[in-house]
Amino acid sequence: MTQPLLIFALSVGVGGLSSLLGIGGGILLVPIFTLILKLPIHQAVALSLCCVMATSVTAATKYLSKNLIDLKAVLLLETTTIIGSYLAGKMAGLVPEGIISIIFSVLMISSAVVMLLGRHEAKPKDGAVGKGYPLALGVSVFAGGLVGLLGIGGGIVKVPIMQLTLGKSVKEAVAASSMMIGISAAVAVIPYMSRGDVPLDWVPFATLGTVLGAFTGSSLFHKIESLYIKLLFAAVLLYTAISMIIEGLHR
Repeated sequence: MTQPLLIFALSVGVGGLSSLLGIGGGILLVPIFTLILKLPIHQAVALSLCCVMATSVTAATKYLSKNLIDLKAVLLLETTTIIGSYLAGKMAGLVPEGIISIIFSVLMISSAVVMLLGRHEAKPKDGAVGKGYPLALGVSVFAGGLVGLLGIGGGIVKVPIMQLTLGKSVKEAVAASSMMIGISAAVAVIPYMSRGDVPLDWVPFATLGTVLGAFTGSSLFHKIESLYIKLLFAAVLLYTAISMIIEGLHR
């Protein structure tokens, strides 16, 4: 299999699995690009950001048509998110590849644990709704930092914080997050482009594959037993995280 076809096939698989499990594709794309395709991690993060942008546009269009996105929340929270994403993208060039690999591995292990334990509907605390924007704006800086440094969506932080502080349902939070991560990724990728870290020849195959996989995964959502997928996926995350830690320690 030629390299472009391999990139496309892997991206389809990641997009489909991500859609089935409701996680951001970047959590898998970055390790795949580094461990299997042997891309330097800064280029892997940049390519993942391009995929995040593509899937965000696709998902946001779907959610907008169903009136699930609170545009006021999106615009307000993005004011601080893009600051975090741009600064992290700028600083990423100064962070050693080994350190980024280890940070990413810790996040993967955390995601595997959350996946195994299951997700629950977060409920706002008394008095949180209505005055939750200051906290949400502050946490959004951190979420943007994850986008810029690691090339992931940031929804792992934004979805629960919008539920807890703004009183959003999980569907509303996911919908708003899906739109915001695309904006954050577009801002974060600017420093990577200025450094020449975006592998432009790979972008069409990776983004098209991820979007196609996401569409396929969403159509199969109700036909596959999710428990077995989660167990297998968590095992893959843990194995990949350990591999990235070992590789990171040798860089």
